[in-house]
Amino acid sequence: MRRFVIGSVAVIASHAITCVAGDLSSDVRKGASGPDSGNGGYVEVGAGLNTYTSPIVGLPEGNKKGEVHTEIFLDINARYQYNGWFMELFSQSLEQFTMGYNFFNGSNAYNNEGNWALDWVALAEHDEMSADESNDYRGLKTRRGDFMSGPRATAYLDNYIVQLHALTDISRTHYGELYSLKLARHWQYRNWNFHGIVGATYRSREIADYYYSIDASEASEKYPEYNAPAGMSYVTELGATYPLSEKWVFRGFIRRIDLDRNANDSPLILDDRSEMIATAISYVF
Repeated sequence: MRRFVIGSVAVIASHAITCVAGDLSSDVRKGASGPDSGNGGYVEVGAGLNTYTSPIVGLPEGNKKGEVHTEIFLDINARYQYNGWFMELFSQSLEQFTMGYNFFNGSNAYNNEGNWALDWVALAEHDEMSADESNDYRGLKTRRGDFMSGPRATAYLDNYIVQLHALTDISRTHYGELYSLKLARHWQYRNWNFHGIVGATYRSREIADYYYSIDASEASEKYPEYNAPAGMSYVTELGATYPLSEKWVFRGFIRRIDLDRNANDSPLILDDRSEMIATAISYVF
C-alpha cells in the first residue's frame, strides 16, 4: 500500500513526443501503440486541482474516515532516455518517479513493429510515516520510506496496454516484495483521448507488517497491538486528455483504489477504499 495523496504527485503524458515504453499511466494517455528505443526526452510543467479521500491515518494530518480533501498541486512531468537508460516522472502516475534500463524491445511477427518491452526499474513505493511527517504518528516508531527494484514488462496490443511489475525491497527497509498487473485501454474521439485502467497489486506480509502493524512496544489505547497480513489492492480509473494547443494540454481522471476487506482492521487504516478526482493543465517545453 502506498501514499494516496496526490499533493505533489499523480499521472500524465505528453501529446508531443514519440511513444516510448514507460509508465503505463503516461502511455495510455498519449495513445501509445508500441515502445521506442530512441534517445531524447521532454519536460512539462503545470498546475492542477485534486479532490480525494484517503484511507490512511496521518495522510494528511488529522485525516478522518470519508473526509474529502481538496488541494492545488504542482504538475511536473518529464522523461529522458539515453541508450536504454531512462528516468520518468509523471505527477499523476500510480508509480510516480521511476528510473531504469530498457534491455529488450519485442517485435510483432506480422508487421515487424515493436509491441512489447522489458525494463529493469527502481522506484520508491511507500512513503515515510513518522512524527516528522504528521503529528498523528506521535508515540509510534518511524516507518521509513522504501526503494524497490525489479523487472517491468509492458505489452502493447492494439488499443490495449498491459504492464507487470515484480519488485523487491533493495533499501533494507522491510525486505518485502510487490507484484502488480495493470490493464489499460485508450479511445480516440476527435482530439480527445479517453482512457481506462484496471489493476491489482499484491504486497507481501513484510511490507504490510512494517507499515501497518502495531507492535507491543508502541501499542496504546489509540493504537492497539495488531499484526498485518499480506494483502491486495485494486485500482480503477477513467480519464481524458485534450491538447489545447501545440504546447498546452489538459488532463483529468477519476480513480478509485480498493483495499482488502480486512485492511481497516489495522489501527493505521481508516477505510478500505480511496477516491480521487484530479484535473491539470500543463505546458510542454
